[in-house]
Amino acid sequence: MKPLGLGEHGGLTIVREGSSYVAYLRYRDFAGRGRRIKRSGRSRAEASREVLKAVKVALGTSGDDEYTAKTTFDDAAKGWLEMFAAQVERGARSPSTYDEYRHVVKRVIEPGVGSLRLGELTTPRLDRFVQAVLVDRGYATAKLTRSVLSGICSWLVRRGAIPSNPVRDLTPLELDRDRTARALSFEEVRTWLAILDSNEFAQRHDLPELARFMLATGLRLGEALGVTWADLDLAAGTIAVRRTIIRVQGKGLVANRVKSRASERGLILPAWCIELLKQRRVRLGGFDGPIFPDSHGGWRDRSNVGKAFRRVREGSEFDWVKTHTYRKTVATLLDRSGATARMIADQLGHSRVSMTQDVYLGRRATNATNVVVLEAYNPDGVIVEPRAANPDQ
Repeated sequence: MKPLGLGEHGGLTIVREGSSYVAYLRYRDFAGRGRRIKRSGRSRAEASREVLKAVKVALGTSGDDEYTAKTTFDDAAKGWLEMFAAQVERGARSPSTYDEYRHVVKRVIEPGVGSLRLGELTTPRLDRFVQAVLVDRGYATAKLTRSVLSGICSWLVRRGAIPSNPVRDLTPLELDRDRTARALSFEEVRTWLAILDSNEFAQRHDLPELARFMLATGLRLGEALGVTWADLDLAAGTIAVRRTIIRVQGKGLVANRVKSRASERGLILPAWCIELLKQRRVRLGGFDGPIFPDSHGGWRDRSNVGKAFRRVREGSEFDWVKTHTYRKTVATLLDRSGATARMIADQLGHSRVSMTQDVYLGRRATNATNVVVLEAYNPDGVIVEPRAANPDQ
């Protein structure tokens, strides 16, 4: 006789005892131990139903008949993605996040552990898998894979398909210290901008002013491309960060809400950036749409912008510079100038602050102190009268 697998049960044995029927059933729990359970009923059918129901309760799979110990992880992942897609339709989750998760499920998770049964999901098995992904594909993919695995397993726990989340106790992933993000020094900023200014391709793709704008604000690339002239108040010198540009499969470029409440923020611009934007507005002659549009006046694809920057920097001493380097540069500058972690988080739109700060203080604080530092950090060396820091502005 073939031994029972995890979460499996054998055949029913039903006997009559007096005026009732008693059903006996042997099963193997998820710890590998053999168990025997019995339930009675007024008929053979009732006793059978009761004992099968009792086994599901004992195994923790009574919540959802669709997903059992015999269900493959492949099928469970598809169900989780359907749930996630519904959240996207409601506007609760980002379409780009869904595309990213679907890609890692198809390319990494399904080939690696998709054939496992839910009853075979264990921490050691998944740990070996994630560690292999770390070696073969790198930290970023391993981290994303672990997050998706945890999301799927947490969903299965809520559906009653597995008793606990086996991803919770996986070996922590650690990024190599040598791969930490690097910031530009002040002299490197000037040299890099000079390269952009002198490069015909960079000028044709509007890279010099975009780089300066990101260095003045610390915005993510998608956020910078999503800023419209209506988001700017050049008289007050402020900007409202409301959206990010993403590409959604089947829809093309979409202006989406920024990734979190912390990312939806208002910032004060340094004076040299205000001057740059004023001149740009006059030069472009338009007052509607994005401040960094494509050739047709619409949204720009951040992937194409990234490729353009990459083409300019390849083969130069700045081959390591990415658009995210500008954010790292702003954060490093503010940190060295004595800004608190909260001030930097507000500038960059990070949500990694305490719950008290998030819930009770909100994320609408302006960057009045930060902007004094950014005022002096004018990469073009043009002297512009700085504004006084005013926390109440």
